[in-house]
Amino acid sequence: MPSRCFTLLIALTACRQPEVPPPPAPQPPVAAAEAPASVMGVIVASNVSWGDALVRGDSATLTSLYAGDAVLMTPAGDVTGSAAIVSRLMQARRPAGDSIQGTAAVTDQLDVAGDRAYEAGTLEYTLVSPQGRTRSVKVRYVNFWQLDAGRWQLRRSFRPLP
Repeated sequence: MPSRCFTLLIALTACRQPEVPPPPAPQPPVAAAEAPASVMGVIVASNVSWGDALVRGDSATLTSLYAGDAVLMTPAGDVTGSAAIVSRLMQARRPAGDSIQGTAAVTDQLDVAGDRAYEAGTLEYTLVSPQGRTRSVKVRYVNFWQLDAGRWQLRRSFRPLP
C-alpha cells in the first residue's frame, strides 16, 4: 500500500500545473513617478515663459509651449493648432489701443495624473495706454498640460485675453 500512495503522490506532482509567477505590476508613466511639486515647478516656469514671450512678442517661445494640435478656447470660438494660437496671441498684444507690459500667473490648483495635468489659476495682465496710464486686468484661466517626449506642453487652454 505504501508504494501505491508513493506512486499516486509522484503522479499528482508530475501532473500539477507549474507555478507561474504573477505578472509584474504595471509601471506608472514617467510623469506619475515625479512628485507633484516638481511638475508644479515646471508648469509655473512655463507660465512665466509664456507671459514673458507674450510681452516681448516672441512667437517661437510661445509656439514651443503648445502641442502642435493644441486648442485655445476663446469666447469667439476655439483656435486650433499652435501656429493659429500664436497668431491669435500676437494679435491680442494690443487690446483696445493698450499694450501688454507684463503678466503674472498664480496657479491655485494643479492635479497630475500620469502624463497629464490640469491647472487652474489667476492671470493678471498689466496694460499701458498710449497716454501712459497703467491698469491691470485679472482673469481666471484653466490649462490642460500633457507630457510629450519629456516636456510638458499645453494641450488645451482657456486664458482669456484682456
